[in-house]
Amino acid sequence: MFQLKSMRQKTITMADVRLAVEEAYGKYRDVEVDGDVDPRLKDVDADRFGISVMLADGTCVEVGDTDVMSPLGGIAAVPVMSVLCMQYPEAMDGCPGRKCSLDDTWSEKPERMPVSVDGVRMVSGVEPKGDPEGKWTVMMDTLAGLVSTPPVLDDALYESMSKTNEAANVEKAMADVEFFLYDDADISIDLYTRMTAMCMSTRQLAEMGATLAAGGCNPESGAVPADALASGRVSAFMAVTGPRHKSEPWLIRSGLPARNSFGGSMLGVLPGVLAIAAYSPMVSDDGVSVKAFMAIGYIMRRLGLGAFSGEYVTVEK
Repeated sequence: MFQLKSMRQKTITMADVRLAVEEAYGKYRDVEVDGDVDPRLKDVDADRFGISVMLADGTCVEVGDTDVMSPLGGIAAVPVMSVLCMQYPEAMDGCPGRKCSLDDTWSEKPERMPVSVDGVRMVSGVEPKGDPEGKWTVMMDTLAGLVSTPPVLDDALYESMSKTNEAANVEKAMADVEFFLYDDADISIDLYTRMTAMCMSTRQLAEMGATLAAGGCNPESGAVPADALASGRVSAFMAVTGPRHKSEPWLIRSGLPARNSFGGSMLGVLPGVLAIAAYSPMVSDDGVSVKAFMAIGYIMRRLGLGAFSGEYVTVEK
């Protein structure tokens, strides 16, 4: 009979976590970075910077501007993937929105679109099909379980991005290459665009990540928007897709599944342990927040943590 040997034990304290967060904030707060605020955003204070860490039990450490609301951008894929993993538990060997889909259908995709066509495909897979209000309700219900305080839709940003999509004729570009979708293109494009314009603070993002880290149980509200298997698959999705154009070097360096937003937010999840969210609106050419990227990486290295370290981590209060 096979017997799993005991994993290596690693213990950190809340004092360790607090010190790492404060050090990261102090180290990068006043650093001049090579980046700019995304042109889609208006009236943004480029100097804002905040970090939130939430353990899987809901204990939270915060420093800086953790109440600033910023658009989800690419982080919107996290609640959408949570829905898909719950609706299609037997079909998630493939990942809708990437090269393989729910039924292993693969298609070319249009390049240089103003909206993520991968994200659009993910939303197209959400049930119910052909019902934009019903589909949106399902996604919002899941998001409400992931975070106990509601996100806020930036109406002006949503309208602006929708007009940009229309000007770029995204729907036609998808049709021209026969890009595979599970639902109507206009519905899927609109709903994913709306989801990316939803705004959350780093405090809210950390709670969403902590819910995934806790196996789908929200440590603040007790809601269970996703089961343990779905939560693990969402974390794996974050690891594979990573910060935009930086997924491989990021994962190797930090060992932390993560997603980023063009608005300057970044969210990382260490399953079973904690989530880290950071915000700074100064983003690189790839749309990744420079300070958030550096701060989260620093915290992981300072604590000696990583999703692939093979260690069982406990946090002493």
